[in-house]
Amino acid sequence: MKGRTVPFIAAVIFLTIAVYSGRLASQAALSGNIATEAVSKGIGQIGSFLADILWLQLDQYHHIWMYQGNEWMTATDYLPQLWLIIKLDPTFAEAYIDGGYHLAINLDQKYEGIRLLQEGVKQCPENELVLWEYAVVLWESEYYSPRETEEATWQYLRIVRDKRGLIEDRWNEGNAYMLLEKAFEQDSLRRNNLEISRRYSNRSSFVRRARGQGIWTTEH
Repeated sequence: MKGRTVPFIAAVIFLTIAVYSGRLASQAALSGNIATEAVSKGIGQIGSFLADILWLQLDQYHHIWMYQGNEWMTATDYLPQLWLIIKLDPTFAEAYIDGGYHLAINLDQKYEGIRLLQEGVKQCPENELVLWEYAVVLWESEYYSPRETEEATWQYLRIVRDKRGLIEDRWNEGNAYMLLEKAFEQDSLRRNNLEISRRYSNRSSFVRRARGQGIWTTEH
């Protein structure tokens, strides 16, 4: 049932976009550059709106799947719809987060999951949630060396610092230092890696105590 539903939805969506785009394009041909920019903006807004609808449907699918007694970690039917959401709105951060982790960790398709998250980082470079998920998946999957985890985590912390006061929930900041602690502990090719690891451990403990944050575990 699900396999037939997704192509049908896709067909309806793209037909809607095609019709609307055709009308806007006709207007643009008559009105010049300003209307052409309006066409592009209008199409983007339609894509974002339809992506939101599909995402809400996925949430419903998730609950139905669980209600039927299935393990969510084995679900694959929803992935084509996830790709469609990203196609409609390349900046849809939640789709990269959900799909990247599910592929790399739950389905053990590490390359595909990491590649999807890398695309998410490219499309949403200022989204701290995508950056955090990317760092976590790099660590948990052990697909690359600890050096990649370090780089991704530093990038995440940079965004957190840049957005100081704008992020309501910053509990991952302390856990990011713990992630660096574990990454450096394993990064035996880096000079003084254990000393650097201890420094990040102390920093992690300080930040969590200062903010009363929860503790995230890196065990996997």
